[in-house]
Amino acid sequence: MDSQLFNTIAEIRVELGKLSIRLEKLDDFNRSLDDFKSQLKDISRRSEEVEKLALAALESTKSAHKRLNGASKIGYWLLTAVGGSVILAVVTFALKGGFYK
Repeated sequence: MDSQLFNTIAEIRVELGKLSIRLEKLDDFNRSLDDFKSQLKDISRRSEEVEKLALAALESTKSAHKRLNGASKIGYWLLTAVGGSVILAVVTFALKGGFYK
């Protein structure tokens, strides 16, 4: 009877050892999971920052395009005015007989 009791106690110790190992692995898994959650939060925070920067860059780009379009229109009208003045000067010169003198 004593040997059966010792065998049962030995089996219980073995099972407790296995259970202890499983609990350690579970603790390691939980720590890894906590690390993963922390990294995921950091990634989420960074993606929000990148999104804000992208929106700011988009607004800045829109503003720059508006300024360039305005400058382009001014350049077009300036070139048109100068070109018209040159043509008007040539026509005036021609009408006053400038080419036949």
